[in-house]
Amino acid sequence: MSYTKALAEYATKLRYEDIPKEVIEQAKLLTLHTLGVSLAGSSTKQGKDAIALAKVLGGGKQEATLIGDGTKVSCAEAGFANSTLADVLDWEDCSWTGHPSAGAIPAGLAVGETVKASGKDYITSVVAGYEVYQRIAMAVQPSREYWASKGWGLVNWQIFSGAIPAAKLLRLNEEKMAQTIGIAGVLTPIVTTIKCRESYSNIYHYQHGCSCRDSIVAAFIAKSGISGLYDILDGDHGYWSTLSDKCDWEWLTKGLGTDYLIMETLFKHWPANMWIQQYLDAVDVIVRENKIGADDVEEVIVAPNYLRFMYHRPEGFDQILRAQFSIPYCIAVRLLDPEPGPQWYTDEKLRNPKLLRLASRVRAEGASIKAVYETFKMFKEGKYPEVKVTIITRDGKHYSNTNSFPKGHPKNRMTYDEYTERFKRAASFGLKPDRIDQAMERIYKLDKLGDVSLISELMHN
Repeated sequence: MSYTKALAEYATKLRYEDIPKEVIEQAKLLTLHTLGVSLAGSSTKQGKDAIALAKVLGGGKQEATLIGDGTKVSCAEAGFANSTLADVLDWEDCSWTGHPSAGAIPAGLAVGETVKASGKDYITSVVAGYEVYQRIAMAVQPSREYWASKGWGLVNWQIFSGAIPAAKLLRLNEEKMAQTIGIAGVLTPIVTTIKCRESYSNIYHYQHGCSCRDSIVAAFIAKSGISGLYDILDGDHGYWSTLSDKCDWEWLTKGLGTDYLIMETLFKHWPANMWIQQYLDAVDVIVRENKIGADDVEEVIVAPNYLRFMYHRPEGFDQILRAQFSIPYCIAVRLLDPEPGPQWYTDEKLRNPKLLRLASRVRAEGASIKAVYETFKMFKEGKYPEVKVTIITRDGKHYSNTNSFPKGHPKNRMTYDEYTERFKRAASFGLKPDRIDQAMERIYKLDKLGDVSLISELMHN
């Protein structure tokens, strides 16, 4: 069989009426969450830079709206900027293999606005994007040895999360949908190499934007017409061979149409790496329940010792990504600034002496987690590393909290009120209060909208 054609057939034939109610609601919540964190991202320096780049590269066409700015640019460049905004604060979703919302939502909205798609069509395209993306990504996961020596393709397979919604909204047939998958596979960037990963360069956030742009381009190329390229996922020389040492073929069609992997999404509660979420949840519970202020804290002890994320830079952090991946920094900034947002990562905060001194008092003890590979393996199995945080105050008191699943995990879902409050908080950095309420009402009623552009028009003041 051709796995490429099987996925293309699924994506092409999926109808809104086929989708379970809870999956439709999940797509709405993913849209709400992604747009909220994108609005927050629009206030950061890199967010503003991405918007400016999109205006230069995509000027001349008024097809799709730049979040937080309102300018209309070409569809593809809107995807570039808005995807970068979705990822810049590391506040979007996490699947078993990456951040599909940073591709599916910006691509779906950009193409949807361009073709004046309905809310139902948009939702259907996003669901199709998640289901195809996740299966391709799971099939090509490398061995631990390959991951450790050559890197991980997180923003490589990301392209499929945007390509499928784009192709579906362009109403491509099965043949052209298969070609879109093929073109996307050709346009994927290199694996995020060890060198790139170790540099903590903010190119990482731009990679999501570039991937989203190319996903849209892939769909338009297929629409314009090319020859061949119908089976890129298949065979010994298929897509998998470019970024992995193995392919789990079963995953490509596993549970397709019955098991909705979009429901396994982790919504991040905090603007930080996903493996820091539990530590922040535990700190948040302790300080709120016991009314502990930052000046009361003598020491913070965390377990397990997640070695990769326990680093601290007493001289300050030179890049946002380093801080987003530092348990000591994230705990310290939460203690000093309880409400999350882009202000956690300003240049002033990254070099704030008081914050850095507080971060130096965060230490780990007990068992160690040495490899991210192991924690992702647990996530895929429905498990999670249990986290314990103890705060010792200056008067010698000990306060502890244990967290089994982070807030926003499929086994610890946020309530609608919590989704709403997180959206209001994140969106407040890009929208006025009355605009936030209007946007939220429309997103919750996405399936009632005749034109998804009605969402985009509220994504700026």
